[in-house]
Amino acid sequence: MSLEDVLGRLDRMRNDMVAALTALCRIPAIGPTNGGEGEGKKAAHVQAWMKELGLKVEHFDAPDERVPGGKRPNLVARVGKGPRLWFLCHMDIVPPGDLKGWRTDPFDPKLVDGRLYGRGTEDNGQALVSVLSAYQALLKAKEKPGRALGFAIVADEETGSDYGLKHLTKQDLFESKDVFLVPDYGVPAGDAVEVAEKSVLWLKFTVTGKQGHASTPNEAVNAARAGAFLVTALDANLPRRFRATDPMFRPWNSTFEPTKREPNVPNVNTIPGEDVFYFDCRVLPAYTKKEVLAAVEELAAQTRQTFGVQIKVDVVNEESSPPTPADAPIVLEVLRALQKVRNLRGKVVGIGGGTVAAPLREKKFPCVVWSTTEEVGHTVNEYSKVDNLVADARVFAALMLGPK
Repeated sequence: MSLEDVLGRLDRMRNDMVAALTALCRIPAIGPTNGGEGEGKKAAHVQAWMKELGLKVEHFDAPDERVPGGKRPNLVARVGKGPRLWFLCHMDIVPPGDLKGWRTDPFDPKLVDGRLYGRGTEDNGQALVSVLSAYQALLKAKEKPGRALGFAIVADEETGSDYGLKHLTKQDLFESKDVFLVPDYGVPAGDAVEVAEKSVLWLKFTVTGKQGHASTPNEAVNAARAGAFLVTALDANLPRRFRATDPMFRPWNSTFEPTKREPNVPNVNTIPGEDVFYFDCRVLPAYTKKEVLAAVEELAAQTRQTFGVQIKVDVVNEESSPPTPADAPIVLEVLRALQKVRNLRGKVVGIGGGTVAAPLREKKFPCVVWSTTEEVGHTVNEYSKVDNLVADARVFAALMLGPK
């Protein structure tokens, strides 16, 4: 009856878990790329909690002169010996966005109708609190984990993981037979078990013409007009060129989205000589980066010829990783835990969003990405549904106890 005892304790810990998530999300942890001071203060808070649980916390910090103290914290704790099940959560968050749109102070979480509102509550505070609360419930029930465990609480997930998980993978920390659970993706039903991600390709386009006065356009080369043409050409042609679908993924197709655009000229009556914009491409495994870049270059060449501009295409981010096999033992174990603890029939899926699992899969580690979310992680009025907070902790506890 050990699992039943642990699950019962988690149900009774509901208010404590809400309090823990509230305290956690009162501490902003915005990375320096997004204008913040990093994760140092939140890491100190998390480390204190981990020590209260009897965990020996190791630091694998990454140097970063942009933050106070010059380091980005990565906290690691290991329990037991042998092939390890790692739980991987991240401390950093995205900025709150338009404060006028928030019903509450994003850094003073408020509980309303079973939802805790605040920045970082769902992404990734919910996961962090659920994982540590599951371990706490084992301690309260005087149960020992049924396997070796690892807890990795990392920095920098929101801006590329160079100072977080990617840094950890260079520390000779993980063993070849280790497996990973990353609670950084989920759906409201809680039944989606992610084992694959589309390739991520971020492209920067720099269109260079000739600046001039708007009253004499014949003496200028309008980079904004050429850029607008190229955006439209890419938007119209890439989805048609790469039209394959794969029902395992959500969405089923490759996506090509125009996103950020940099300022050009400060006044209305100047023709810009430069236009800079970006595309976020999420590509199914059926296609290679080389194929996408070749198609992009064709459209750029057409734009050069039509408007007499120069165009430079830079890859500013790319990620690709092999899928975790759908029949990998950790995948099957998560599916069984969902069935046993929550009576959910899980389904194996792939997603378009990149997660912190990608660097692990690149190194051939079996990795499952799973949690239960309302998919509001980066939105104004982000919240964590308290039922999800508790329900996920129940599944994590079952996995910590191991197959019995």
